[in-house]
Parts: sequence; structure tokens; C-alpha cells
Amino acid sequence: MRFLAVKVLLTSLLGISSGFSQLTNDACNSATSLCPNQTFSGSNIGATATACPSCEDDFTFCFSGTNSVWYKFTTNITGGDVNFNFSNLLFNIQATRGTELQATIVQAAVQCDAATYTVVSNCVAGSAVGFTLTALALPANTTYYLVINGAKNGGAILPAEATFDLNGSGSGFDRPAPAISIGGPTIPICPQTSTAFTTYLANCTDTSDFRWFVNGILTAVTQTSLWLTSDLQDGDVVSVVCSCFSICPDTLTFSYPPITVDPITVDAGPDQTIQAGTSTQLIGNSNGTDFIWSPTQTLNTPYSITTFATPDETTVYTLTALNANCSIMDEVTIFVSNNLEIPGSFSPNGDGTNDKWIIDGISFYPDAQVVIYDRWGQKIAEISGYSITRAWDGTNKGKPVSDGVYFYSLDLRQNNDTKPLKGSITVIR
Repeated sequence: MRFLAVKVLLTSLLGISSGFSQLTNDACNSATSLCPNQTFSGSNIGATATACPSCEDDFTFCFSGTNSVWYKFTTNITGGDVNFNFSNLLFNIQATRGTELQATIVQAAVQCDAATYTVVSNCVAGSAVGFTLTALALPANTTYYLVINGAKNGGAILPAEATFDLNGSGSGFDRPAPAISIGGPTIPICPQTSTAFTTYLANCTDTSDFRWFVNGILTAVTQTSLWLTSDLQDGDVVSVVCSCFSICPDTLTFSYPPITVDPITVDAGPDQTIQAGTSTQLIGNSNGTDFIWSPTQTLNTPYSITTFATPDETTVYTLTALNANCSIMDEVTIFVSNNLEIPGSFSPNGDGTNDKWIIDGISFYPDAQVVIYDRWGQKIAEISGYSITRAWDGTNKGKPVSDGVYFYSLDLRQNNDTKPLKGSITVIR
């Protein structure tokens, strides 16, 4: 008696493979893609044949299609020899079923059209143990198909069914290991300054988006290899992750050495609220060597770490500090509060109502002075210690002025840096 050296997949002797769902790679046009130097576990259990002229299984190599499954691969950019090793054959043993696999590699001039197939490797007519398919000198960037079929050896009625492991390699299939690195700053960077990082890839095609991490936290996703950031702190670690190859992708990761940030610091001080016409001191803090405040128009000196500001309105001041390598900025907001309500008109007609130009809140400024001008710039009234009792009554040297627009200058006289408030008044009789 002759014994077959096979591993036995235990099934009922009278059982059939109908318990298996149809394989996804039962058809040529849904062939499973193979990756170089990776082991795939395959099977033709439950596979069928497409029976029609020139259909995918209408071939006669050293075998004919009965229950074939399909795989495909694409040669690399150089081309060359390709080997596929079959191992761990495990057969479905039934009394009327074959116990050998058949296989070969083909090229299809027209995808999955059997009339255009060309065999490019050895053809295995039947093997119960592991075997190798070898294709020599295949051209670059070309797709080929592996067709694997069950034999009806030993007078079997049904073709063999088996599971198997499949691994491909060779000079025409292996691809150089992809590599990744990052180009970035080689000297300490300045705070708040945009810093560029560039990903460099080798042996990598079909690149995915680039995912950028800072200290392991996803920070940005870019479609190109360049990333700009101005938010790095001293000691931060920048990493990038991307993948190569649309088929059989490889994921690559690279981490840049910890970033060194110049230690220059600046603090423009806390926000403040002041009354209109008054001044306040801006007190900055920095380890820099030179300083400048802006805007400069309402400052007594812009080049000192501390200075006095007399803004007419709410103003954001920027303090820039510099050292030999870097500059850095911080902002402070001075809110100007005007508790005065200056009316735009009054009616000095002697009816006892609104006969004087009353400024609400003027009592907070006992030294205030008001000067009134006509449209030609001639001074027609000047009142020091302006108050409710010492308010302009619409006269010039005791005589009523004409209806119309006049102009005022209100000096609150709180300190020497106080700037007068200016505007217009309409006299209506």
C-alpha cells in the first residue's frame, strides 16, 4: 500500500465543502494582492470554475481550471526573478476527492481573458507537498496572476481542496526597504518664530498624508512633506508618520531630536483700565537686552522696559524684546474709561431747561478747563474749574452767540501728560 505524505484536514468521509462560503478570490478579477516577503494563508476550499469560452477559468496549462483561486502581484521598478513558495498544505480528505494542488503564474494581455494568458513560470500539475513556482527575468512594473487549482489525482471525481501558506520573494518582487527622516533646525530656535520641518523619504511611493506629532500628540496633517509651526517649547519632540505603497503599505515613523528654544522671555504686564486723559505706567519684564514698545505716539519713551502711556482711547501696546539671536513680543491692553458725558448740543434760550452746557461727571475733575472756539478758530469763552455752576451759557463776553456749531477743548488737568479732549457743540435757541 502506498501512503500519501499529506497533512489531513479532518472532515466527514462523505461530507462535501458546501459548508464553506465562496472565496473572495474565486474570480480572477477579484484576485488577492500579494506582498513581497509576507506569508499569506490561502485556500481553495469552496472554490468554483467559470465555464464559458475565454472566461477566466477557460485555460489548459499543465492543468485545467476546476476549483481555482487567484492571486496577483506586481513586479518592482527593476524587474527580475520571482519565486513563490507553497508550504503547509492541508487537504480536505474525502473518498472521492483529489489530494494534490496545481499552480502556475500567468500574464494576461487582457485582464482575466483566458484567451490572452501566457504561462511565465513552471507549471505544477499536482503536488501533495510544498513546492515552488519560479518565473525568471520578469519585466518591471508588470502585474501577473497566480492560479491555484485542485487536482483530480488517483481517479478522484472531485478536485482537491486544501489550505496552504504562500510566500513570494526574488529580485523582481522584493522592494528596497523604505526609509524616512526629518530635516529641521540645527541651532536653537526663537520663541514664537515659524520653524520648518521637512520629511525626506527613500524607496517610498504612493505616499499618504503626513501626520505630525509633538510629544506624541497629533498636531497637524499635511499633504506635502513640509510642516511649519511656531508653537514649539524647549524640549519638544517632533515626529512624523506616513505610509508608502498603495498595495502592501508600509508605515514609517521618525522622531526629530528634542528642540532647543532660545531662553529669551518677555511679559508686557497686566491689562489696565484708566480714566480718559490720564496716564499709566507700562511695566514690562524681560531677560532681553533691547526693548521697544509700539505704537509709540502716546508713549513718553518707547525704548525702555518701563514707560508711561497716555492713550486717548483703548489701546493695545506691544513690547518687543531682543537679544543677540532672537526677538519676542507680548501685548498689554490699556482700556480707557471716560466717565464723562459730554453733550453735543444745548439750548440757551432762557426757559430754564438745558440753558447751560453741562458735562456730567465733570465734578471728578475740579481743575478742568474748557475753551470754546467759533468756526473760524476764534476763542469766545474760557472757563477754569469747569463745573455745573461754572458752565458755558452760550455767550461771548456776556452776549448770546448765534445758533450753530462751536468747538471745545476740555483739559482735565490731572497731570502734565494729560491731553485735552476735543469735539464740537451745537447751539440751538
